[in-house]
Amino acid sequence: MDMQSKRIALDKIYKRRDRYEIPDWQRKGVWNDSQKKRLIDSVLRGWKLPKFYFQKTGSDPETFEVVDGQQRLTAIWGFYDGVLELSEESVEAFGAKSYKDLADSLSDAFDDYEIEYDVIADATEKEVKEFFQRLQAGLPLTSSEKLNSIHSKLRDYCVELSEHPFFKTSTVVLDRRHAYFDICSKVLVLEIEGLDSGIRFDDVSAAFLSNTAFSHSSAIARRVKSALDLLVEVFPEKSAVLKQRSMIQSIITLVCHLQEAGMADDQVPTLKEFIERFSGELARQVELGAAATDYDYMAFQRTVNANTKSGVRQRHEVLLRKLFAAHPDFFSVVNRSSGLEEALRTDVQRCAKEIRTTVQTVNERYAAKHGEDLFKATNKTAATLSSLDERISSLDEYKAWVDKLYFVFRESVGQRLNDQVPQSFLDVNNLRTYLQHDVDHGKGVAAKRKKLGETFAKYAGDSIPEGYDFGFSSSLQANLLNALVADLRSLAKSPV
Repeated sequence: MDMQSKRIALDKIYKRRDRYEIPDWQRKGVWNDSQKKRLIDSVLRGWKLPKFYFQKTGSDPETFEVVDGQQRLTAIWGFYDGVLELSEESVEAFGAKSYKDLADSLSDAFDDYEIEYDVIADATEKEVKEFFQRLQAGLPLTSSEKLNSIHSKLRDYCVELSEHPFFKTSTVVLDRRHAYFDICSKVLVLEIEGLDSGIRFDDVSAAFLSNTAFSHSSAIARRVKSALDLLVEVFPEKSAVLKQRSMIQSIITLVCHLQEAGMADDQVPTLKEFIERFSGELARQVELGAAATDYDYMAFQRTVNANTKSGVRQRHEVLLRKLFAAHPDFFSVVNRSSGLEEALRTDVQRCAKEIRTTVQTVNERYAAKHGEDLFKATNKTAATLSSLDERISSLDEYKAWVDKLYFVFRESVGQRLNDQVPQSFLDVNNLRTYLQHDVDHGKGVAAKRKKLGETFAKYAGDSIPEGYDFGFSSSLQANLLNALVADLRSLAKSPV
């Protein structure tokens, strides 16, 4: 067993937090907010923290399992993310409640604070257990090790599935402490119990016990195996995309969902491209840290770090939203799957709310520079903004909705953006042009129609509104509103 002592600054480990796996057996005895706040206070005072212990699990990039220090890391990440605020005593001492409000000297000191840690590499299971028996009176059994002792045919199938070539061929996860069995157990339980099922030890063990007669030839068993068969074909070599258990579980669950809904063979290459792009953008957003710009990726990563019961559904919904945004044609494949419409409606409502607040922020910053609002502040503007999340169920309702978007993001803005109009604003204009103006006259008719059709397909996956199924329009709404949110965030940071 090789052990090396190292140091790392907090901002660096925060920006690479997607490389640190927190195993289930470390998630017990969760700290309360008071304990977390005291830890952050100690860091701000420059006090030394106990040593952390990480076990190396992969290379290029290096990945680790957090063997000791999970509670401290999640507290630090929570403070960076703004979900953990300081105690009243700390506020009095440091003059701020959150990381973003700290004085530059304090935030710099917090970023530069170095933790000490030991990296364990090239260790056998026996060596790791022996080391931690000496360090802290015994290394607890993992959830997977405990589950392995349960008599159940569901458990037996999870053992069988953990031998699937996908895990050793495609993933960079090592099968330490039954890691593959752990992933299979969670995937199977989610397929049986649904996305709102918990996946901690008590939840999975209960599912094992209630499925003692589970059939290896059942539809669920075949679906999960089929997903693994597809994934090993999609990733015939080890992929850095498949480096974390939570990410692997989420991808398998996504593929199960798409296959059940009827994904076509010719869509599989697109799915691979999407998974790789999603993983890359997730890593980029995590690397940005507090400067991250995409709410969805940050929400996805927080569920991995926090392991909340709702995290599985949140990750699944983020993956679907991003898939539909990049490839709207996929929505026609899965639009009738259980719960998806509700998830998209929630996203539409979230976007509409953020648009309202961000428009106000942009106006305040723009007015401070130019002496006037960017978006015309009238009663009509306020009323229009309040109704952006209304449900669309027909072509006429879609036309009315686009008119509202046009009023806010074209008429209300006027010429104040000059030649710096965001792309989503231009897209709103194109969508309305298609609906309101006759483009069948004059020069370049074919080019005009093609351009306008491409704009609609960008968000809906269908080239013409007249043929679109508005019974499931939430994907179209969510895609367009998300695009507007992203451009508004950019304007809020540096309004022209």
